Amino acid sequence: FFFNDTATTEIYTQAFVGSVRCVQETGINAEYMGIQEILMEADPVKTHYSAIAVKGTDQLYSHSVALAAGYTEEELAQIPPEASLGLGCGNSVAAANIKEGEYVLDLGCGAGMDLFLSSIRVGPKGKACGVDYSEDMIKRGTELAKKYKRDNVEFHYCPIDAMTFPDETFDVVISNCVLNLVQDKNKAFKEIFRVLKKTGRFVVSDIVLKMPLPLKLQKDIGSISACIGRAVVEANYKKGLETAGFHNVTIEDKKKDLMSMYTDKESAENTAPCCGGMKKESTCCGGAKKEMPCCGGEKKEMPCCGGEKKEGTGWCCGSGASPFDMSIFKGVNINDYAMSCIIKATKSQFSQHLEPVSYTHL
Repeated sequence: FFFNDTATTEIYTQAFVGSVRCVQETGINAEYMGIQEILMEADPVKTHYSAIAVKGTDQLYSHSVALAAGYTEEELAQIPPEASLGLGCGNSVAAANIKEGEYVLDLGCGAGMDLFLSSIRVGPKGKACGVDYSEDMIKRGTELAKKYKRDNVEFHYCPIDAMTFPDETFDVVISNCVLNLVQDKNKAFKEIFRVLKKTGRFVVSDIVLKMPLPLKLQKDIGSISACIGRAVVEANYKKGLETAGFHNVTIEDKKKDLMSMYTDKESAENTAPCCGGMKKESTCCGGAKKEMPCCGGEKKEMPCCGGEKKEGTGWCCGSGASPFDMSIFKGVNINDYAMSCIIKATKSQFSQHLEPVSYTHL
């Protein structure tokens, strides 16, 4: 196997050789050890995200990233806190105008942050389904759906470019900063087109390049895992969707600062609206809001800040540490090369994108 970088080539080749040896020594039927499954298990990007699913992420960092990506405090209050892992670059749920009764598919759903938001919007007559190629993410999300009794949420273990759903199943496909990770994007776009209903729509948040990346950023596993290394330029993204059959393709730069979204403690402390640092005076620290379950006062014992519960799960506890190794970007301004975009398309030439509606009253 040969890839752009030596490390990936070595990992994939060793996985293949090891699997063949296992077949030879144990007598396992080779047809049960398909090349695709072997490569899925060997993917270092999958390994990275699986580790995040098992360990979770720092809650201060996760909350800061979610706010920077475009989620509101009201939206974040609607989801299990354990589902927010600080992995997105936008808010496709807000842009998709999801309606009651619709079937929604979330590509690379992770622990289900967008699925849980979508489940509220589709109601009991609809369904929010997610796919992910990390079994650990699927396990985490499934457990959360059961814990929080979200009966209209489903998690499915499968790759985006080989999904197990019947043709024309979903009304809308969403995704948050995942399609950039897919190696064969043209195959994925065709598969997405297949599972959408004739009147279906595609509304995703993703990283899109303004210009080709330096070779070192294309090759580096850290850069790829951070949703930069495998991203493509705008013209190729649009061409890929149109070649797959999509119409009305639009790519909107949301003008987000990717540097602040990917950095760790210092950025998180300066942007999260709670607990210490520059934002001490904001919505849940000090002043009239002092009594909220985040900082000080009689609520100090709550699982968010200070006191004996400092180690709890509240989003403003923790160091603000990022799960990404950003050393490869030293001396590089990511904003010069990449942008966080909302990409929209329709399956039918005559379909239209609907304006988003507010769900802040829920």
